[in-house]
Formats: sequence, structure tokens, C-alpha cells
Amino acid sequence: MTATDRKLVDTQVYAFFAAVLVVLMLLFGFFIDSADSEQRRLVQVEMSLVAREAAHIAVPQLRANNTDVLQSSLDEILAHHDVSYLAVLDMRSGLTISAPAGAKATGASSDRMSITLPLQSGDQRLGTLVLEKDLMKSSEAQSVGKHLALSLGALSALIAAAWAGLRFFVITRRSKDVNHARPFSTLAAITSPFLERDHPDFAALRPDQVAAIVRQSGFTMALVLSNGAFLVSSIWSQVPQWILITWVGVVGSLAIASLRVWLRNRHRPLPAEVSRATLRRITYQAGLLGLAWGIALSVFFASVDTNSRFVLIALGLGMAAGGTATLASVPSAALAFTSAILIPALLRFATLEGDGFATLAILCILFAGSMSAFLAQAYHSFARNVLARQAQARQAETIALVLNTYEEQASDWLWETDDKQRFVSPPERMEHLFGHKPGTLANLKLTAISPDSQREGWPQLMHAFSNQENFRSLVIRTVDLDGQDRWISLSGRKQEEGGWHGVGSDVTIRETALIQLRDAMEEAKSASRATTAFLAATSHELRTPLNAIIGFSQLLESVEVPPEKTKDYLQTISGAGTHLLNIVNGILEMAQIEAGQKTLRCEEIDVVNVIQEAIEFLSLQSETAGTNLRFTHPKIAATVTADPQALRQVLLNVIGNALKFTPAGGVVDIEVVIEDEETVVVISDTGIGIAKEDVKRVLQPFAQVDDRLERRYDGTGLGLPIAKGLIDIHNGSFSIESHPGEGTRVRIGLPRSAEMPRQIAQSG
Repeated sequence: MTATDRKLVDTQVYAFFAAVLVVLMLLFGFFIDSADSEQRRLVQVEMSLVAREAAHIAVPQLRANNTDVLQSSLDEILAHHDVSYLAVLDMRSGLTISAPAGAKATGASSDRMSITLPLQSGDQRLGTLVLEKDLMKSSEAQSVGKHLALSLGALSALIAAAWAGLRFFVITRRSKDVNHARPFSTLAAITSPFLERDHPDFAALRPDQVAAIVRQSGFTMALVLSNGAFLVSSIWSQVPQWILITWVGVVGSLAIASLRVWLRNRHRPLPAEVSRATLRRITYQAGLLGLAWGIALSVFFASVDTNSRFVLIALGLGMAAGGTATLASVPSAALAFTSAILIPALLRFATLEGDGFATLAILCILFAGSMSAFLAQAYHSFARNVLARQAQARQAETIALVLNTYEEQASDWLWETDDKQRFVSPPERMEHLFGHKPGTLANLKLTAISPDSQREGWPQLMHAFSNQENFRSLVIRTVDLDGQDRWISLSGRKQEEGGWHGVGSDVTIRETALIQLRDAMEEAKSASRATTAFLAATSHELRTPLNAIIGFSQLLESVEVPPEKTKDYLQTISGAGTHLLNIVNGILEMAQIEAGQKTLRCEEIDVVNVIQEAIEFLSLQSETAGTNLRFTHPKIAATVTADPQALRQVLLNVIGNALKFTPAGGVVDIEVVIEDEETVVVISDTGIGIAKEDVKRVLQPFAQVDDRLERRYDGTGLGLPIAKGLIDIHNGSFSIESHPGEGTRVRIGLPRSAEMPRQIAQSG
């Protein structure tokens, strides 16, 4: 804090206490003046009683004309009562009987009070009674010095009682977990807002101090306004109305200002930091409001009757007690409010004469001590509770930080639900893995966070929750916030109070590896089955031509074969060799494609020419099978960049396969469709068709729908896989649509763009 700031703080403090001192001085002057008026009133009451006693004695004596007896009676009354002059004037004889004898009346003045009382017997007036008393000589009349001495003595006693209550009557033991006791010292808390620097723990308390005041200010100010209205209605006819209206304006303004602060801040969160200036403002406002009630208790007291005085005392002390309890969180404000009520009341009672006023002054002193003790105890408890809560919050933050660090560094996290199975403070990592944004998983049930309750592991989790069974390492499948599949391992235990707690772990890597391992094993098994099928198929396909070659060769060697038979045998041997060569070439072709070693020699070709070449080559097979082979020419040129030999082989394999599986009388249609990005060749047949679940199978090498050795249709099952592989190398598309008994439709798409196919060997 700079020197300028410190000066500003000192100026505020000095101005406040100077204003309070001026008010007290003005009140003290009023107290002395009103005390003198009160004293005159009391003397007048006393003289009225003495005059009535004297009149009661004088009337019979006047009727009997017993002058000597009357003189003796007056002397006796004068001796027993502290009066200066007592006389009876006999109207019948004009004689004046006075005590002391021979004295004369001086009349009323500033130093003497006089009472004149008529003496009557029935309707007959006998005389007049005159009674005078010298005020300066009265033992009850007090001087200014005595007023001042009594006031200072009473004020000192009140300060001592308040200090003792603040200092010694805290019965709660100081907390051992706080290094310094100053935060629990009410005296230190009172001076803290006015110091340049204070203990750091006071700064930690200030937000809770202000919050406690603001939370209660609405009800407190409403009570102040209602008590003020009750007070004004009780003394409206006894106190000058302009004074009451002024007082109501001051109290109402202060109360309304506090209500506005309450309305503006009642729903706001607890501030993170509060300055000492805020506590000073609260102290000043409390002191002003308390001073308004102190003035009411002291100033109005002189003008009202006895019953209204009881109302003033009850309201004043009640407001002091209520203010101490309400403002206990800010001891400086509580002390300012209570002192501003009790000090004027104490000075009022100390300057008045009477049996009850001294008692009231002592009551104010004892009340100040008890309220100070209550304030010290209440503030001590408040400070302990706030500091303990803040310590717990810091511990919770530390634990949360440790847990967050653990959850960030480790693959596990902790989860907990309440007795209704709703999540309590779930970690952000868990929210992300379960596909929820941060902050949205809280208060949701664990069984309600899955997008599909039938996904892997969720039925078992539902069963465990419904049957209140603990579970361990239960793997469930979820979808994270990024839309990726996740596998979560959950362990949970039922708590006695009804909730659940446990550990979660992201086991996606492990489960993915297991799935990949299972897929690899399945692929290995599939490859093994394919190899077995290949060996079975090739052994059958190879054995047939080899048997033909070997058999006819042995016939040519062992016997004399006629020339016409020799030619047939040689043709059979040549056909078998050609068939054998085609099988071997197909196997090698498939091996090259799968190994990625197949190269293409691409050029710009007309698809129609290649199709016509394939039809011409397969015309004999078509005629032999009795199948009608039809080709629909496109209306525009169908030019693509491709390897003509590879494309020819694709068409031969697909069309030949369609002819082979189409019964006699069936039709094989070939159509060319020009699309935006592809030139498509569609080959449709009316053959036996393929089941939907077998379409993928026929595109695998060495696989056929019927793998039995006694198959009806010969072949190694490489035709369609080779065709698809060659089209894939061209960056094209190859698809099959088929229904059993309805035929098959093969769609071959070649890209029309300038993008070159893969695995190209440039020609020339």
C-alpha cells in the first residue's frame, strides 16, 4: 500500500471518529439541558406532594383559627422536607403564617421554584398556601462538573466491560492447525480494516464476512424498518413531529441503501477477494444506523411518558442485541452499531436523577459486557468454521489435482455414483471416452450413458447393477466424443450408503490387438482352407490333363497306332498340355497380382474392339453350350487408357464364366455404359446365379461355391479373382449382383480420367 493510500485510510478513520465525537458532544450538551429540565420536573412533583400534605394540615387549623398550632405544623413540615419557604395566607383575617417565622416569599426564578395552592373548605375559600424551594441548594441538583464526572465514569465502565468481554470470555479453544491466533482475536479483527497491513488470514476471511452480512441484510433491514415504524407510532403525539420525520428519513435512507445492496448481490457468487475498504464502509454504515437508534433512545427519552420510555429501552437494547448477532462476522461493524446505541443511552441515564436511572446505566454497562462476550464468541466460531472450510477446500483441490494428474498420466481413472446411481464429479477423460462433453456426464446414471444398451458388455453391466452385484474387469464397448469405438474395462463395488465406486480403464489398444489377432487367425485359417481347396482343385485339374498326356503317350509307345488315331491322340495330348499351361498361367497370374508385381502396358484403346475380340474368341464355346451371346454397342465412342491384353483377359474370364454357368438356351448380354467418371462394361447372364453370402467367396482365389472334388463345373476358381485384381490395378471398380436361379450381373468400371493406373510399365 502506498503512502497516499495510507493517508486516505487515516483520513476516513479520523473523519468518522471526529463526526462521532461531535455528535456525542452535542448530545452531552442536550443531556445536561434536558437533565436540568428533568430535575425541575422531579422537584415540582416533590413540591406538589409537600404542598398537598401541608394543605391537608392547614385547612382544619384555619377553620378552627388555631394560629399557634398551624405555625407549629408548618415548622415541622419545613424541618422534614428540604424546602426554602412555606406560608399560609388567611384570607379572612389577612394574617400570614410562615415558616421560618417572619420570612417573606421571593417568587419563582431561575434558582428557585414556587408553588401556590388555594385552601378551601367546601365552597368556601379559606386562604392560600405558598411553597418555595431553592434549586441551587437542593442536594439533587447537579452541576455541570458532576454531570461530566458521572458521564466519564459510566463511559469508562462501559469500555472496560466491553474490553473484558472481547478479551476474556471466548470459551472455545484456539485451533491448533492455525499458526497464528490473530484471526481468532476479536480485538485484532476490529482494528484490521483500519490498518495498513494485517494478517493474511484476515484477507481470506473477508469474502465470507461480506457474504454473511449481505445474506442477512434483507431480513435485518426489514426488521429495522418495522421497529422504526412501531417506535414512531408509539411516541407520535409526545415528540415534535419534525424531529420524528427527520429521524425516520435518516433511518429509512440507511435501510433502503442496505436493501439495494442486498437485492443487487443476493444471487451473486462469493467474491474471490474483498478489500479492507469494504469492511470500513460496512462499519461506517453500521455506526450511523446504530447512532440513529442511540439518538432515538436518548433524545426521545426526555419527552415521553413512562410507558413510552419502557418501549424505547426495549427497542434500543433489542436492536443492539440483534445488531451484534447479525454483524458478528464483521466485529468492527458490530461494535460500532452496538456502541452507537449504548453510549448515548448510557450518557442519558447517567445524567438523570432518580432511583431507576442509575439502575439503567448499570444495565447498559452489563449489557455492553455481555454483548462483547457474545461478539467475541460468535466471531471466533465464524472464523474457525470459515478457515476450516477453506482448509478442507484446499485439501479437496490438492486431492483433485493429484487425482487429475494420476488420471492424465495413467490409463485408469476413478468413478463414483450416489445412492441413485448418478455420477459424482466424473473425470473429463471418462466423459470423453463415453462420448460426452465435459460437464455433461455429472448426475447421469451409469446405465444411461451408452448409446446402445445392447453393445458388447452392457447387458452384463445392467445385470450387475440390477442385482446389486460387484463386478470386476468388465469390458464394455462405447463410442468416444470423436466418434471412435472404445473398449472400457470397469470394476465396481457397492457402497453401504447405496452408491457405487470403482476404477475404469481404457483398454482399446488391448482389445483392438485381440481383435486383430483373431482376424489374423481367421485369415490364416481362411488361407489354410483356401490352400487346401487350391490343392484339391489344382490336383484335380492338373491330374486330368496329365493323365491324358501320360495315357495317350504310353499308347503311342506301346502299340501300333493307326495314322488316323495317332493324329487324334496327338491332338488330345496337345489340348491337355494347353489346358495344363492355362492352369499354370492362371496360378502365376494370380500370384503376380497378389504380390503386387503385375505390370501393365497401357495405351488408349476402344473398349468396343476389345469386347468384340473376346466375343469372337468365345463364339465356339457359346455355340457348344447353346447359349445366346449378345452385345449392345454404345452410341458414343468408349475410349479408355488401359492394358489391352489385361482387359481382354478380364472380359474372357468374366464372359467365359457366364457362359459356363448359363444353361443351354440362356442369354449372356454385354453392354457398355458411358458415365461421368467411368466407362462401365455390364455382363449379365440368365445362369444359375450365386447366393448373396457366396458373392464375396467367389472373388477369393482358388475358391468356388462348390469345393467338392466331384464338382459339376470344372475350373480352379481363379477367373473372377484374376479379373477383379486386374481391374483394381487399373483403379477401376468390379462388383457382382446375383440371385440364385435368376442369373448374375457383373459390373466392370474403368476410369475415364487422366489418372494412370497403378503398376504401369511404360511402353517404348
